[in-house]
Amino acid sequence: MDMSKSLWDTRSMADQPTLARRALGLAFTRLRIKRHMTPAQVGAAIGVSRQTIGRIEEGSQATHILKAQALCDFFEVSPEEKSRLCDLATRGNEKGWWEPYFDKGRGTAAAPKTPLFLETERSAIRTWGIETEVIPGPLQTLEFLRELQAAGLPILEDDAAAAQGLRAHRQKSNDERPDNPEMELIIGQAAIYYLNQLRDEVRDGQWARIREMAARPNVTIRVLNRLHAATANSFTILTPADELPPFVYLDAVDGCRYIEDPDVVSLYERTFVAARESTEII
Repeated sequence: MDMSKSLWDTRSMADQPTLARRALGLAFTRLRIKRHMTPAQVGAAIGVSRQTIGRIEEGSQATHILKAQALCDFFEVSPEEKSRLCDLATRGNEKGWWEPYFDKGRGTAAAPKTPLFLETERSAIRTWGIETEVIPGPLQTLEFLRELQAAGLPILEDDAAAAQGLRAHRQKSNDERPDNPEMELIIGQAAIYYLNQLRDEVRDGQWARIREMAARPNVTIRVLNRLHAATANSFTILTPADELPPFVYLDAVDGCRYIEDPDVVSLYERTFVAARESTEII
């Protein structure tokens, strides 16, 4: 399975991978590879299709607890590991905290369909992000977000309000984390220029938020001051807890994309480190 090509933005919200599903899928993938088996062979062994095993491994569907138990028994995992994996399967079936901000009636999301990103953000041990033209999400005030919405393509008023609610929920959850995870954000000169053109009350409130975040011991905020390695690129690298590998999140007009291929993630990490050399700390 080439996870660097997993484009999940086109699926329904219910079919989006979540952190629990991702962890479960990765665990079963590793167990299968250790046995030198194909998804078809594993599926035949427990009585399901190759496609079902593939969906479990990529985290694109919830895993029924009986299938999780069958896989654990087939791979002969320890009782402790079986308990952990079955717990992940149970959590993968639960509704996400982000669902109230998604309008199932219209089938559209007020924010990008990114439950994996939203869930990982709340527990990640490290976040690296670079934004060349906007203030990064963790730093944005609601007033700044409203300015972004006003400058963008028209959206329904309910969707705009839901996006604002989602942003407020994310920030409150992240700001109140007791573990102080590492966060390093790089902001482009264009983002600073656009910010300084806004109305005084929006600009001043946003700068106050940036400075308040920059004063935290676990947060580093940098501003690019010359040509840099990540020119014309914006991305976020999240390092989850629980020994899951880091992944890259890319947002765009037509949706989002996740990159998990270790070599490609490493390229983004090297790009971030190189861009850091062209910054000054706020």
